[in-house]
Amino acid sequence: MIKFFRQIRYNLMETGKTGKYFKYAIGEIILVVIGILFALQINNWNEKRKDRTKEQTVLISLQADFKTNIANVDFAYNSFLEAYEASVDLLEIIGDTDDINGSEIEKLIDEITNKTMSLDIITGSLDEMLNTGSINLIRDTNLKSQLSNWSYFKTDTEDDIVIYRNYLFDFFIPSLTNKALLRNMENPSFFEDDLNLRKITKSKFKINYNTTIRTVEFENELYNNTLNYMYTINSYKVFKGYLMDTLKLIESNIND
Repeated sequence: MIKFFRQIRYNLMETGKTGKYFKYAIGEIILVVIGILFALQINNWNEKRKDRTKEQTVLISLQADFKTNIANVDFAYNSFLEAYEASVDLLEIIGDTDDINGSEIEKLIDEITNKTMSLDIITGSLDEMLNTGSINLIRDTNLKSQLSNWSYFKTDTEDDIVIYRNYLFDFFIPSLTNKALLRNMENPSFFEDDLNLRKITKSKFKINYNTTIRTVEFENELYNNTLNYMYTINSYKVFKGYLMDTLKLIESNIND
């Protein structure tokens, strides 16, 4: 088409029809501009289509990670809830006057010290999205704002976990050395069944739990440890709420 206009323009120049020449020249320019704008529009449409495809890929990856994190939080939450309940039971026994059943005490201490499970947080998709700037592919401003709060909720939860772990392993468990027969407790459940290790027999020592744990000192130690469980359980609940709200936004932006 442009070649056709150019040929007409040359013919007009040769015949001295300058006015018509300029009209055809302007028409040729307009045609070129329209062609360029059309090409740019197609290119822009293609780029947007690619961005939408990338956005869906990011959202699907986030959906999988958030679902896994919710399941992991539930698992850790339930284990802490069991440890908390055991702690409250032991506090009640300490404050009671009935004779203490040694096996019951050892079972409760085992649940308090060995049953809590660590929280595994999956961050792969979110880290990649934040590091590469692909968060800008997400059009939903509410979702983008929610995802930007990830670091706050994750760090706040991890801070409470650190406080609980430091107190439990650095203070509470060592304090049990002269208060309970730790050897009588079950082996942690996370060990593999096929280790083929010799079984540890029960302790031959005798201990009077009526005197070792019914003290103000131990009650305070146990109470502080119980409070740490309470804070951690609350953090898990808050974190799960954030994960659930974010997942709903993610799924509302995924195309069926």
